[in-house]
Amino acid sequence: MSILQDIYNDSYYPCEPLEHMPQKLRDKQLAFYEKIEEAMGVEFMEQHWDDLCEIDRFRDFTNFRQGFRLGVSLLLELL
Repeated sequence: MSILQDIYNDSYYPCEPLEHMPQKLRDKQLAFYEKIEEAMGVEFMEQHWDDLCEIDRFRDFTNFRQGFRLGVSLLLELL
């Protein structure tokens, strides 16, 4: 089956969908990080935050790459 047919039939799943966190939960998360910073120190928290940013960049690139592949596959089907 083609990708266009899969999309039309609602059976195309490029990867697990990423969920956006509601603001209320984000605020709780930030409060949690502030408590960790108080207990563990600024250096620890900065390193942890850098690691989290690296994870986010990897996830964003993976999603971009999958979207790019989808776009190329759809264009190739039109040929």
